Amino acid sequence: MRQIPFRTAAITLLVLFASAIMFQLAVLAGLIPTEMVWGGRLQNEEERTVGALVSIAFLLVFVALVLVRMGHIGRSMPAAGRWGMWVVCALFALNTVGNLFALDMRETLIFTPVTLVSAVLAARVAMGE
Repeated sequence: MRQIPFRTAAITLLVLFASAIMFQLAVLAGLIPTEMVWGGRLQNEEERTVGALVSIAFLLVFVALVLVRMGHIGRSMPAAGRWGMWVVCALFALNTVGNLFALDMRETLIFTPVTLVSAVLAARVAMGE
């Protein structure tokens, strides 16, 4: 895994997280079919709104953790960045498994590879330089 340069992994994750935030904003605006998110298990607009807002909040925390690992913020708490990124890695690994069981095939086909790559990149960022 160390074959992936740390900086490349970190920047790629930041781009993926920014893209995911934009996607969740589209979900929030109703531009993405509700059945294509959260495993196709959302029942109504309220659940879609809550789901999108929760996703955006988590993604912003993930961005902050990458920035901590890169040394751009929170230099006094490197352990929080390291352990936080391992948690991010675990969450994306679990999300990959969840995507395999999504009710909507589009979610399975599109997001399974994205979450798998994100898990690998998060592990690389957690390892550090």
